[in-house]
Amino acid sequence: MGLPETFSRLRLAESARAETNLGLLRPRLPEELLNLLPTVLGQVPDPDTALNNLERFTGEAPGRVLRGLQGNPVLLHYLLAFFSYSRYLTETLIRQPELILWIEREKFLTRLKTKEDLLEGLARFEATALDSDLALMLARYKRREYLRIALKDILRLADLTETTLELSVLADVLVEKALRIAGKELERRTGWPHTTDEQGRPVRARFAVVSLGKLGGNELNYSSDIDLLFLYDGEGVTPGGETDEELASSEFFLRLGQRILQQIAGLTPEGAVFRVDMRLRPGGGEGDLVVSLPAAVEYYSSRAREWELQMLLKARTTAGNGLLVREFMQAVEPFLYRDEMHFDVVESVLQAREQIDQKLGSRSHDLIDVKLSPGGIRDIEFLVQCLQRLHGRTDRWLRSRGTMLGLQRLTDKGYLTPRDHHALASAYQFLRLVEHRLQLDQGQQTHQVPEEERAVELLARRCRLTEQPGGKSGESSALSGFEQMLGRHRQAVREIYRRVLPRSEQLLEAEAFVLHSPEAGAPPHGMEYAPLLSELRKRSEELHQAILNLEIPEGTRKAFHRFLAAAMTSPDILDGWERELGALPLAVEIFSRSEPMGELLIRQPERVLQLTGLCQPGGEEAQLPVEENSSCEETKLLAETGQAVSLPERMRALRLAYRDQLFRWGVLSLQSKKNVAGALYSYSHIARQFVERAWQDARQLEKVNDCPVVLVALGRLGTGELDLGSDLDLVYVAQDQAAIEAARPVVEKFIHLLSAYTQEGTLFQVDSRLRPLGKEGELVQTAEGTLEYFRTRAQTWEAAAYLKAAPVLEGARGREWLRPLQEILAARFRDGGAIRDSLREMRGRLESEGVADGGEGNFKAGPGGVYDIDFILSALALQSGTLEMGGRSLVQQVELLHERDVLKTDGSKVLIRGARFFRTVDHAIRLVTGKSSPVLPGGTRGEVVAQLAGQWLGETWSHDTLLTQLADTRQAVRAVFERVFCL
Repeated sequence: MGLPETFSRLRLAESARAETNLGLLRPRLPEELLNLLPTVLGQVPDPDTALNNLERFTGEAPGRVLRGLQGNPVLLHYLLAFFSYSRYLTETLIRQPELILWIEREKFLTRLKTKEDLLEGLARFEATALDSDLALMLARYKRREYLRIALKDILRLADLTETTLELSVLADVLVEKALRIAGKELERRTGWPHTTDEQGRPVRARFAVVSLGKLGGNELNYSSDIDLLFLYDGEGVTPGGETDEELASSEFFLRLGQRILQQIAGLTPEGAVFRVDMRLRPGGGEGDLVVSLPAAVEYYSSRAREWELQMLLKARTTAGNGLLVREFMQAVEPFLYRDEMHFDVVESVLQAREQIDQKLGSRSHDLIDVKLSPGGIRDIEFLVQCLQRLHGRTDRWLRSRGTMLGLQRLTDKGYLTPRDHHALASAYQFLRLVEHRLQLDQGQQTHQVPEEERAVELLARRCRLTEQPGGKSGESSALSGFEQMLGRHRQAVREIYRRVLPRSEQLLEAEAFVLHSPEAGAPPHGMEYAPLLSELRKRSEELHQAILNLEIPEGTRKAFHRFLAAAMTSPDILDGWERELGALPLAVEIFSRSEPMGELLIRQPERVLQLTGLCQPGGEEAQLPVEENSSCEETKLLAETGQAVSLPERMRALRLAYRDQLFRWGVLSLQSKKNVAGALYSYSHIARQFVERAWQDARQLEKVNDCPVVLVALGRLGTGELDLGSDLDLVYVAQDQAAIEAARPVVEKFIHLLSAYTQEGTLFQVDSRLRPLGKEGELVQTAEGTLEYFRTRAQTWEAAAYLKAAPVLEGARGREWLRPLQEILAARFRDGGAIRDSLREMRGRLESEGVADGGEGNFKAGPGGVYDIDFILSALALQSGTLEMGGRSLVQQVELLHERDVLKTDGSKVLIRGARFFRTVDHAIRLVTGKSSPVLPGGTRGEVVAQLAGQWLGETWSHDTLLTQLADTRQAVRAVFERVFCL
């Protein structure tokens, strides 16, 4: 029969399906709407998808909704716009078709809703909602308001500034509601804490939620994380409520912060209200979840790094007491704006952090990222912030939070030329538009322009670069115009960025040792070093003299100052130091060699008493690796966590036990003269202990006696080479669908126990994205479903990842499941040529990314680096059927392939040396800096890395000689790679 002529002019890509959809729609829609349909479809960027979803919608919608469409035909336009722009909001409308009638009744569609408007709307929504769960109610209210905001955006009834402002105000309202409810519940139980004012009178303690990042700047995206900081007054106590429980302010506000996070970031059937990022708080992931005003001011005035100060430029009150935030900002203001800045230090830290986040959120690293790629959104925002910090000390008018307003004010004052302002503002609006269209589609946090040509064409039409949604000429003009505009904007931004941004001639390795003077009456931990020593002399002449005799390197003095200040708060700690004066030089050595172990010492200065035992000659030989029958006190404490009653108590016990294990392991690693394989095995064993404990706790909390789920470790936990800062790559396999339903809440609680932020920090970040279908797949998979995925759909790189699979719990059951998986891998992935081609292509992408991330010095992703070894072993294992790689380190994998005669002797020797060398250097970097890096650090830290790596390999190296060793090793490894992959 064919499509009517009015539809055929649209040049639909799937005409047969469109004809079927029309046939289904005819009995559902009145004639006047059917006649209007081709006209409206001609106005949306994706008429095929819009028509498909209209058929779905009308098939589910009740009669009164369809009658509402007939009574107000403009709603058909709204529906097709949603269906064409956003799969995320399409599903909302199909599940709740009545929402389209709410939009019809909505009085605020053409104007900006204020915070008061949204709070009033939330109150009405809550009164009529059937949800007893606050988080679920907030998530549904957010989804409803997103429909309104997105529709204004799509129809061009709101510009970029208004859209981001409304998204930000909505976030403020939802956080404010969570704070109000959580505060009332806690106050009813314990009363609200009181502190004293300047006249000594009791007053109600203040609490505020401070927003940073895009939320702080009122520039939120459709799928942004929200960066928060919880701030409260100084110490006080609650009067007691229904439970007569008296709490210190710190404990009360910790509980309050945790409850807010449960409501905002907890899982609901609608997803989390928001993803919350607390890593910008003082101390980052290891810092207190809530921080007092005096502690926050002390941190930012004396210890914060430049990039942390820069994050405060957008700080504002999202919920709670605004006066408290104002006092905080006034106190830290002198440190935000100075005459001289080393912006390249800040830039390098921020870039590394954001690129790590990007990798965690995506598997494709070779695409244009409108946020992080050169000339992207981050460059514009960073440039504005740098100029504001540089000139804002004397010109307060420049201190605006929003990027667009900041650009205008910098231009008005002559710090940017009108030409540069126009280029930057135009680029920013375009790039943010692209970002919004990407995120609005799937409701996910993505900034990457898709690779497929058709997807780019659709993105271009959604950005309104052509008014021809149908035909080929429209597609061609859209694609060409989009690519040209994107390239032109990025090039202009990068040129201005390099020309305008002030650069320091060299990076400073260390800040001055002298700290800022405290206010009168400040406690000893606020003192400068000399007064602190004077105070110590009054308490202990012997200890004072011992510290004076210490040789404290320049770069270690600031850490030692904090260490001493922390100890001065407790006479018991000082008494212990007096009994173990010999431990103090060991503490100085720890500070000079390892930032993360030094931070653990500062947090608990009494740990110094452990050093004489841990650092005794030969101690590491007996204590690394940790054996299965270890009976150390930390393991005993870990075993006692099962007696904890509540979730917070269990989490606290786990984290305290982990810190003790981590400190012992780190100090022993620093002292060791042996190969690092033992240290990595030991840390993997520690991780498995805590995984097992968290799993048992999760089962108890969910009251599940038997949860037959196999936890499968991949990545470095799977090979027994976990290191400081590594994620836990885990997948979860249940026997059948019924088991999945029982297991899902246990798995979610388990991940929360390990990953959630608390006052004691976190344990491990858990990454479950290596499961079938990645983020799109179910969190818990059935055993047969996973096997079927590898029979039919898995790619070669996924097969390579699962070569390292090893069960963490349910060992026998896990090994039983792994056997058929290995049989499937052996049967499906045996074409050596196809394996090499696929892995070679993936390796090329990672190599290009490695050069972009760390230049030619990237010894992980760069040519001849760790990834070369991993890809060699994966290719040879798959094509030879040597699949029992789980639980074996890189070195052991090489040895296994050599034993099976898959690797020749010369190649195996090169790879064994390379694997051992790369793991050693990586371990040294992590112990020295507390984080992973694909390149050697410079300056003092680089020399310490070289010294440690040489110590473990029986060599004496400087930074320069280590660089030479890296280059030689990579050259040798690359030669083997080229032979294996026939390059």
